[in-house]
Amino acid sequence: MSCEVSTDTHFSESHPILNVLTSGVVIIDPIADNILYANPRFASLCKRAETTLSGLCFSDLVQLNPKQAEDLKSGKYDAFGELTMGQLKAAEGPELKVKIKMSLLNSKAVLVLADPFAEEQALSQVHSDFVSVVSHEFRTPLTSIKGFADTLMRYGSQLPAEQQKRFITIIKDQADRLTRLVENLLAVSKLGSGKMELSYRPISLSALYEKIIQNLQAKANQDKNYSGRTFKIEIPSKLPEAWADPDKIEQVLLNLTDNAVKYSFANSEVSIQASLVPDNADQIQVKITNHGVGIPQEHQSKIFTQFSRIDNPLTREVEGTGLGLYITKSLTLAMGGDIRLESVPNETTTFTVTFPVATAERQAAARHAEDEEDA
Repeated sequence: MSCEVSTDTHFSESHPILNVLTSGVVIIDPIADNILYANPRFASLCKRAETTLSGLCFSDLVQLNPKQAEDLKSGKYDAFGELTMGQLKAAEGPELKVKIKMSLLNSKAVLVLADPFAEEQALSQVHSDFVSVVSHEFRTPLTSIKGFADTLMRYGSQLPAEQQKRFITIIKDQADRLTRLVENLLAVSKLGSGKMELSYRPISLSALYEKIIQNLQAKANQDKNYSGRTFKIEIPSKLPEAWADPDKIEQVLLNLTDNAVKYSFANSEVSIQASLVPDNADQIQVKITNHGVGIPQEHQSKIFTQFSRIDNPLTREVEGTGLGLYITKSLTLAMGGDIRLESVPNETTTFTVTFPVATAERQAAARHAEDEEDA
């Protein structure tokens, strides 16, 4: 990501006290996303020379939670002053959890304070951020459900039948959205606690994709985000079966294909190609490609994190919790697979997901384990 470097402000000279603070201090231009000044303590946290920080992209060094990042990007500074948590990317070593506070200095400068978290503080802040994001996700559909239900209760007999049906449809859609959110949160909870149970079986990808495409085509009759898309399925008839949990592999491939449809351009084609991984006959790969808005390079490393959402005109039209790809990757890794992303903005995006082949050895080992449990 390129940043516009500003050189006309000498904060260290104007505010020498910043140089001796024990907190990391950064002053940034929020529009250009570049660092105007960083004090020695912040340079120490980054494990970089102080003189090398000026002009760097702030978002390349500090990952904020989605709400704080959006406030900074959009110029909504009313939430500033609240304590939040960020991830600081040091020049070497692991990322560092830091407490973040922001303050508006003027229209072109924001002051950021950064202090390392103690482990118990970090866990507490993660919980607080999680509750904040989830509360926001629940509030939107609940507001719609309550509003339209109240309208029907008060004026239902006075409304035309077609309008009553439209209100009921909205209530059902929002209730379905809440159900998906709860299911995703339960999945995240199980993944985090290590209580996700997997039951492996040989899976025919061609049969599975027949089911997935039928599901998506049914949605196209009800949702404008699905209409006009076509599918190109390339799964060789002699391709070996995958070794995976039937429900979980369906969830993974359905979510990736569903995203490919929702985030593609209207009347475009979504391609699904399955094959053995080159030079590795023990793994099957599925490539899911769409033609759409794509994912910028600077966001690709964050796309599989919890509550990650890319802000652009197309994604703003699509409802989502930002949990789908996190769950997708976690389930894929749990089943012994892997997932990769390649994207060219405004052109194509390809997710490549791999799973083990259902070899005779794996099936025999599973039967042996089941026999031992029954004994």
